This record gives sequence, structure tokens and C-alpha cells, in this order.
Amino acid sequence: DIDPTATLEAWLMKQFTRALDKDGRCFNYLCRAFPRLTSEKVKAGIFDGPQIRKLIKDTEFQNSMNTLECAAWKSFVQVVNNFLGNTKAANNARLISTMIEAFQKLGCLMSINMHFL
Repeated sequence: DIDPTATLEAWLMKQFTRALDKDGRCFNYLCRAFPRLTSEKVKAGIFDGPQIRKLIKDTEFQNSMNTLECAAWKSFVQVVNNFLGNTKAANNARLISTMIEAFQKLGCLMSINMHFL
């Protein structure tokens, strides 16, 4: 069985990673944090659940981000913690729209419809 929550989380992480400046501190941090991943996999944003959870807990990862990256990352973490997990926050529609807006400002191509989520 495929877990749709994990699939969506991985897809969102892929969108975030693809929008990063490949010469920036945040992208370089990802390469150092996961030395076993090829640079092609990092560029493609191919991360699994445990790797994503490791990054969520990693304050140094967030410290490597610029303002736009940080806003997008924080909104992603909010959605992961308050919507994609077992608990659904009462304001989940707001969390998702905030994340989509932050991802778009970062340069992600986001076309998720709210009714889909």
C-alpha cells in the first residue's frame, strides 16, 4: 500500500528542493547532510520520510536558508506537523494556503487545489 501522506510530503520536499539556488548555502547544506545521495538525487529533491524528518529537526539546516527559503520551509513544517500527520489542525486550509504562497515566492510551481487536499 502507498501512503498518500508520505507521497505528498515527499512531493512537497521535491518542489522545495528544486526551487533552491543550486549554488546557495541551503542546497550545499543538503549535499553535506546526505553525503550518500548523489548530487543528481539532491538536485531532483529525492528524499524519503526519515530524511525529511531529520531535516525538520535540524536547526542548522534552517540556519543555512535565506529569508524566502526559511519562510517556505517553516510553512512546509507546519503542514507536515499539523495536517499530514495524525492530527488535523482546525486551521489546516490556512496552513496549506500559506505554504503554497511561500513556495510560489520561492519559485516552486504549485498547482494544488485546496479541495484536493
